This record gives sequence, C-alpha cells and structure tokens, in this order.
Amino acid sequence: MPTLSVDPHRLEELLTYCTDFAKQMLQDSGAFHPFGATLSPEEKVTAVGGWTGDEHPKGAEVFRLLQSSMQVQFEEKKIIAGAIAADVIVPREYQSPFPDAVRVLLECVGYSRFMYLPYRVTKPGIFARLTKAGFRCEFGEFISVDVPPMISGGKKEGEQDGQRTTRGM
Repeated sequence: MPTLSVDPHRLEELLTYCTDFAKQMLQDSGAFHPFGATLSPEEKVTAVGGWTGDEHPKGAEVFRLLQSSMQVQFEEKKIIAGAIAADVIVPREYQSPFPDAVRVLLECVGYSRFMYLPYRVTKPGIFARLTKAGFRCEFGEFISVDVPPMISGGKKEGEQDGQRTTRGM
C-alpha cells in the first residue's frame, strides 16, 4: 500500500466539503458547476471556484481551469492536496444505481482517486414549488476508482480516458 503524503483525515475533510456543497447545490438548483477545495501545507482547507468569463460555461472548461490552477499550486508547493467536484454521468462499468453522480477528484502525492457519489434528483411538485421547497435528492454509496494523477504532476483530464466525464462537454 502506498504511503500517503497527507493525513487521510485531511483528505476526508476535502471530500466531505465537496460532497456536502454539491448536495446543497443539487437540492437548491438541481445541478452545479465544477468547484473544488485545496489543502495548504499548514493544513488549511480553502474553497475554490472557477470563472471562465462565460455566463454559462461548459463544465469541462471549468474543470480544466480548476485542474490547471491546482497543478500550478502543487508545483509551487502552495497546496499539498486538492479536490475537484463535477456533475457527471457514471461510466456503465461501475454499475451505479443512478446514472448521475457527484464525482470528486481527490488527490495528493501518492494518492489519486475519483470518488463517485451517485444521485437522483426529483423536481418538486407544484405545491412544493409554491413553498419554495428545493429538489428532492436521493444518494447512493460512494464508488472509489483509482486514477492516474491529474493535478499533482500527472495527466490532464482528457488523457485519462475517452469517456464523457463532466456535464456540458
């Protein structure tokens, strides 16, 4: 088993931040654009967003922007771990109970995984909309997939596989 460069509890904190915020966005809006979180050498978690300059950017563009930014921060030793959350369709081979998922790229030196959290969103009925109720969300169990490093000195997202990974591609 590889030695992690970061305390696993700190990686879990990044994962929890990303999944909790994604759940909130799904319940409020039914969808979300990619976003992330980083861990500094002083172990401070910082939320990260990306702006491409477009009013309605494609998810893949925002993902690549966040990925590039984190790659630079890793190289400059400003961060020791990073996480990027994206709204994706789960590849069929992972046999997800739902086709959609919150996918979090969770990475530090020696550790790189996609953590898929499958979900189903149901639009509120007419009465729920009148009371400003949000979307109803049902979540499955995490699916963990080892991937090559993508922000700590590895491949770019497009080189990982040929499958559609972020919505809006």
